[in-house]
Amino acid sequence: MATTDLESLPPDRAISAVTHDGSFRVIAVRSTRTVRGLVKSQRATGPTVENLADLTAGTILVRLTMAPNYRVQGIIQGAGGHGTLVADSWPDGGTRGLARANSPVVFGEGARMQVMRTMPNGAMHQGIVEVSREHRVSGAVMNYLLESEQVTSALGVASVVSENEVLISGGYVVQLLPECTEPPLAVMYERLRHDFADLSRVLVEVDGDPDKLVAEILAGMDYTRTTEFDDLDFRCRCSSERVLASLATVGKAELEDMIRKAEPLSITCDYCQQEYQVQTEMLRGLLTAS
Repeated sequence: MATTDLESLPPDRAISAVTHDGSFRVIAVRSTRTVRGLVKSQRATGPTVENLADLTAGTILVRLTMAPNYRVQGIIQGAGGHGTLVADSWPDGGTRGLARANSPVVFGEGARMQVMRTMPNGAMHQGIVEVSREHRVSGAVMNYLLESEQVTSALGVASVVSENEVLISGGYVVQLLPECTEPPLAVMYERLRHDFADLSRVLVEVDGDPDKLVAEILAGMDYTRTTEFDDLDFRCRCSSERVLASLATVGKAELEDMIRKAEPLSITCDYCQQEYQVQTEMLRGLLTAS
């Protein structure tokens, strides 16, 4: 696959579909633009690019499966506590992320994924699962859905990376519904085990198109396309107002020290690397308000 400029990439989107026999619900997502922006903002390189891409796709799938109208965060800490990856997906479709790793995050014994999602009552639901070397992010997200959400599913996320640039990223979740019986379950299991073992190849074949991916997964089954999510993209939440709000929590002595230096304060957003200049007059305003 050739590299494509970000502006030329098709918009990220996801769709959901339900089979007519009530056996399966499928959600498929294309997250290439989102991941491309996120990786660039974090200046990620090497294995971190693929790991961050897969975590992002998996976190978006959890949000669309469990709580489309609420925020979901996926956090991976590497084995031995070395390195942290974060994907932060919001109900407006925007996703941002972080890569805190001096060396690539290693999966296997000791590697953990924490998933946190906001509940309708404002509470936080969270679960922690292992990230195995064999099943990686896909297996971790699938285990989270089973263990913390009691959702039995098959899930896959994958990406194609060339020279630290994400060419394609996405994935799917196949949720077993209460009416699912053994015959369709056996057919679905064999199809996913054989035809989707190399999900990167499949994503290339369907050009990441979620409609085509759903059609491949549900080949030979009647289904109805139920929902489309067409607002997905990389978006940060930072602003000058939020920067000032964070400074308002700083102690009076610290604010006075900043003012005495009589120099603009430079603050950079960890998520998008946007730099904000806070003038001394603004700091005096915060001191007066406090």
